[in-house]
Amino acid sequence: MKLRSILFGLTIIAISANAGLFDHDKAYYASHLDDANEKIKDCKKAMAIARIDKDKEKAMELMKDEECKASFDAVKEHKRQIWEEERKARAKKEAEEKAKADAQYKIDYKEQLALQTKMPYEEFYKIKDSCGLAFGKVSAKCKVYQELRLKRKDQAMADLISQHQGDDLIAYREKTCKEKGFQSAECDLAMGATAKDEQDTIKRLSADKEALKKVFNECSAKVAAYQKKMKWNDANALTQSFKCRTAMAAARNFGVFGLSQPMK
Repeated sequence: MKLRSILFGLTIIAISANAGLFDHDKAYYASHLDDANEKIKDCKKAMAIARIDKDKEKAMELMKDEECKASFDAVKEHKRQIWEEERKARAKKEAEEKAKADAQYKIDYKEQLALQTKMPYEEFYKIKDSCGLAFGKVSAKCKVYQELRLKRKDQAMADLISQHQGDDLIAYREKTCKEKGFQSAECDLAMGATAKDEQDTIKRLSADKEALKKVFNECSAKVAAYQKKMKWNDANALTQSFKCRTAMAAARNFGVFGLSQPMK
């Protein structure tokens, strides 16, 4: 115990010497960080000895020591300033990198927009394989693809319908899907065009009853003629044809079901 007391006394003397008889404040230590760190070591050493000796009075004196507190606060403030400077530097770097990335993204977007607008639909269609289900911010390539996807398909379907309509389009779809495969752009386009052609035809006939009556009654008369001659297969094939099938679908809007009777 006597040895510890001697060590404690020597530590206190060292603290006093380093402190210049306790005349250094936080401002001094802020500009003399080496002295501040030495002071902190001495304060911690003295506190450790006081705790070993279970000397609460000495421990309390050290806890209230203004110079110990000043050195701790000066070092703590210095570390906080370094951290703040590093944080600002990181934030600045991140902002610069983001600005650079955003600028490049705009360039890439513009290039992809020009490219994907003009490329053949079959080539455009394949882009979906590299984009998949994207979430959050996607690449410029995928962003342009998503924006153009429906517009380009609608235009491609319209172009296809201008070349093939009705049963001819259905035959084209069946042939294309068989040869190209059901996962191909050509098959997907033909299937979409077929559905659109049928929907548009039904809508058009539903809006023009006189035009519908002409088509419907023609189908009704031909089916009746086949049935009269007991040509059931021919009658069924005609009923399932694009022309008569769409006429029947439109006629249902006027309360007419089936081709057994002509429209009035």
